[in-house]
Amino acid sequence: MKFSEFKNGIETGGKPSAIYLFEGEDAYFREKGLQVLKSRFLSEPSLNYAVFDGGETSFGELLSSVTAYPFMSEKRITAIREFYPKKETASEFTVFAENPSETGILVIMNEKPCDYLKKIKTVCTVDCSKADTATLARWIKGTCRAAGVEIQSETAANVAVYCLSDMTRISTETDKLISYAGKGGTITDEDVKILVPQDAEHKIYEMTDYIGKKKFDSALSVISDMLGKGETPQRIILSVYNYFRRLLLSAISGKTPAQLAECFGIKEFAAAKTREQAKMFRMRSLKKAVDALIDADYKIKSGTADADETMWITVFSIMTDGVA
Repeated sequence: MKFSEFKNGIETGGKPSAIYLFEGEDAYFREKGLQVLKSRFLSEPSLNYAVFDGGETSFGELLSSVTAYPFMSEKRITAIREFYPKKETASEFTVFAENPSETGILVIMNEKPCDYLKKIKTVCTVDCSKADTATLARWIKGTCRAAGVEIQSETAANVAVYCLSDMTRISTETDKLISYAGKGGTITDEDVKILVPQDAEHKIYEMTDYIGKKKFDSALSVISDMLGKGETPQRIILSVYNYFRRLLLSAISGKTPAQLAECFGIKEFAAAKTREQAKMFRMRSLKKAVDALIDADYKIKSGTADADETMWITVFSIMTDGVA
């Protein structure tokens, strides 16, 4: 179930499930889902709500809370974060899930997927992965419109991209842009460029994307901007190396985005973007780029070459030696 379907169903009076699994990498949606349920079903949150940490809670503690009768409230809600049942717990959970409490709602909030939980019929799984850029742009436009502020679709999409599609950041930055524009105002592309910070990861992604599309002037402009904001040539070399190495490993591994995310220690959304971007390059070209960046890093660290000059020469070689 998409998050929007869940939210609309609850807010329009739909009957709740006994067990919800909010699963996905976007913490904003996971927490928002819990908030939607609490707003609808709890009249006395202090008496009818409990939250647990999956890594520190025994199943007995969880079960006691879930099966407790609500006091002066329609439902009792028990939430648990990062709950991945192990073998000894799974059988107990299955018994509970086959006959769940009629007066309680169990909310499981997991960043990573758990196939065991999703196979249980009484568990309603809500997709809390990062939304696509078009969906996020519509959310930004709607939020701005509700506040009496105008923003074009392309500008809203830029906000989503600058925030790496992270809803927590998008929400914060959208509120900031609305305050800046003021009621009746308009948020422009220039406002977004000035007010919404782009982190180094996005800058490297943007630069690599330009190289892949042979927009070399734009790629060089990104690097100049990074230097102007305090990034050192050596840090840029290292960041570009790490990114191209990730592209190369993604291209040769054949792994899914979920598997790549686990290998690289990154979000699944970022892993999917990495796979998508790796397709813009030949494997031989990626290997050549990685070798060139390793050589540049060694020369800088050994003191045999000037950092700034080596960085520019290496970037130019990646662009002109048939890498892209």
